[in-house]
Amino acid sequence: MLGIGLMSKLTTVLLTLLALLAVGIGVLWHNNGKLNEKVSDLDASKQSAETITKNVLTTVTLFNQISEANQNAKAQDALESQRAENDIKAAVANDDCANRLIPPDAVKRLREYADGIRSSADNPATF
Repeated sequence: MLGIGLMSKLTTVLLTLLALLAVGIGVLWHNNGKLNEKVSDLDASKQSAETITKNVLTTVTLFNQISEANQNAKAQDALESQRAENDIKAAVANDDCANRLIPPDAVKRLREYADGIRSSADNPATF
């Protein structure tokens, strides 16, 4: 049989080990809580960054679509202008009015109109 002194020492060692184990578990539990908070914060940051990135991509896509539509409209306007010019040239090709000077008032009005078109092209519509 074990002696009382040895039992007492063994009990003390076991109680010390149990206390250390309890403290170790407490420390690990506390650190686990902190790590879970950090993981939660990082997840929220990741979701926020993903949302911002998605919004930026949507904005860029929309801007590209608007730019493409404007470019197509300008190309269509240029094509229509060329067609109108060709139609007018064909219409007056054999007409004696093509050889006469345009009245100054008509020239002035046409220039004002052309300047207005140019200035409106320099100031695109705002959204």
